[in-house]
Amino acid sequence: MTAFGGSVRSAAPLVAGVLMGSLGVGCAKQREEPRPAVSASPLGPSAAPAESVAPVLLPAPVASGLPDPKGVSDTVNPRGEAAYAGPSGTVRGRVVVKGDPPPAQPTVLAKIPQTCGASARDGYGKLFREGPGRALADVLIAVTGFKGYVPERESVRRVVAKDCFYGTRTLALTYGQSIEVASGDKQTYIPELLGEKGQPQIVATPGGDTVAPLYPTHAGRYVLIDNLNLFMTAEVIVLKYATHAVTDLDGRFEITGIPAGDVHVNALLPAANLGAERTVKVEADKPTDEIVFELTFDKAQFDKALDGGAPAAPAASASGAAPRKAPKAAPAASR
Repeated sequence: MTAFGGSVRSAAPLVAGVLMGSLGVGCAKQREEPRPAVSASPLGPSAAPAESVAPVLLPAPVASGLPDPKGVSDTVNPRGEAAYAGPSGTVRGRVVVKGDPPPAQPTVLAKIPQTCGASARDGYGKLFREGPGRALADVLIAVTGFKGYVPERESVRRVVAKDCFYGTRTLALTYGQSIEVASGDKQTYIPELLGEKGQPQIVATPGGDTVAPLYPTHAGRYVLIDNLNLFMTAEVIVLKYATHAVTDLDGRFEITGIPAGDVHVNALLPAANLGAERTVKVEADKPTDEIVFELTFDKAQFDKALDGGAPAAPAASASGAAPRKAPKAAPAASR
């Protein structure tokens, strides 16, 4: 397989680039045909409107868990384009970590009760999660730089909380999607989206019979917590485009339906402030050669950044390219 080389950027401007993007701003699932626009009540996806509303005509489908599909369309498809129907291909690859191992988080571990089982300790006990062969989990992969509008296919991103773990440390959403948190065990969960105000707290009861819907109302970064287990956290990144994925413990990603041509592929591990970018060529009806991101974690550099020193300069190289000097932090998001 071939690993693509590319420039390396510090994580702060990379975050801004991923959130804003050239299109606006478990392992990845394959992209299906887009569905028609969906509108939902803030009371929950199953709530019916109080009265009939005239259908909203949109230039292309959007997947919306928000009550304003027109506003969602204006954000994710600002040029009012029809859904892209030209030649497309697949971006695929793997993310691994080099350098220092992830430091343990004893303060977090001390808060995890025995009733939570091993999943919570494995999920939150270290700064970031590794799989076999130092595969890196919870890495956001975002593809930008192509021409055309690619719709999101799902209005809801379902998250199953089990053994006091959300199953991931990073959630990627397209603006307009909502989150549904369900309980996958005998415990009750009360999720909350930090960074979003005024939403009612809804209990996810044992067995998945009741879900707690959460509605990010703008693109940007949030944190998903649980009010009964405050150590349960997941970084939530809401993007203005649908071409994204998050790696699982195997470190792999695959994103289909990417318009053919040169595109930018960004990798971002929020927990450790690591990121990198590649430029690759997507060919019609075929996957790219495997893109290998190697993110280097330097604990001393990370600790210095936490203490208020210079921001960490993430190293990511399969080609031996040296990291650039870290510039000053950029804004994290643009609404």
